[in-house]
Amino acid sequence: MSKNSPLCRKHALALWPLITVLILSLLAGCGTTPANPPATANNAQDSSAAVQTTYPLKVTDDFQHEVSIPAQPKRIVSLVPAVTETLYALGIGDSVVGVTKFDDYPQEAQQKAEYVFDDSLKPNTEQILKLNPDLIILGMQDEKTVTAIQNLKIPVVQFNPQTLSSTYDTLLKIGQITNKQNETQKMVSAMQQKEKDIEQKVAGIKDSDRPKVWVEVDPNLFTAGEGTFLNELITKAGGKNIAGDVQDWAQYSAEQVIAKNPQVIFNTYSYYIPNVKETILARPTWQNIDAVKNKRVVDLDSDMVTRPGPRIVDGMESIAKALYPDLSDD
Repeated sequence: MSKNSPLCRKHALALWPLITVLILSLLAGCGTTPANPPATANNAQDSSAAVQTTYPLKVTDDFQHEVSIPAQPKRIVSLVPAVTETLYALGIGDSVVGVTKFDDYPQEAQQKAEYVFDDSLKPNTEQILKLNPDLIILGMQDEKTVTAIQNLKIPVVQFNPQTLSSTYDTLLKIGQITNKQNETQKMVSAMQQKEKDIEQKVAGIKDSDRPKVWVEVDPNLFTAGEGTFLNELITKAGGKNIAGDVQDWAQYSAEQVIAKNPQVIFNTYSYYIPNVKETILARPTWQNIDAVKNKRVVDLDSDMVTRPGPRIVDGMESIAKALYPDLSDD
């Protein structure tokens, strides 16, 4: 099945936020051995001191599975695109031996690692065994799939971040598991600073002046409500999500969008359907919407705003720049 099919798009969103899609959605309440606690977003370690992970390491993942990792992982199967991005960003992409069909960033991930999903979008456990991994990282897979992979008797951890804060904690946990704690702390610190800088730039904008935003994640008018990354990014970037009155991923009607009259429209599916912006601008019943009248329809990079990984704050920045084109970069 092609990544460009609507079904794959739906599955990718389900994977990290729905990703939830890898997604990208990671780590409130994770436990570790007391002798080797990871840094957290609120408990940063001194990045000037070299911090080494002590093995064997015991961790408790997002699904309350207690996992023992006997040694530093050297062969990792990542079934989460955001985690794959993280491992490459930490300079240990060579340790990634298996990925999903959706792990398309960086491009070398697809070139160097094997796909371990079959055509039914399920992990191929026989193939995973042949890769001889010493760690498997999962996201929001179904219980049957998780059980099948756990039965391989290989260390398995599951991450499912749903906020920026939990994303930072998950990145730090990945750094702890892979003995890259200093590198991960630097990454998270830079992301947190960028998030803070963006929020400071829009802090002086009155609530009444903040644009109303409609986010369209597919042509059937599914959107991102409260509890999604997109809602958080839009809010922190200075916008007001008109779908903030619904939870998670929900379907709106055209009448609802028209009635709420957004001033900016974002879409996240232009990579698999051409001319999305033009299609939205041409909708006959939407011609009186402010965003359409002013041609403020913007294509977002779906992966950057739905995968809870190293580029999630870059996604927030892209939203802020679209909302406030004249905002200073200083």
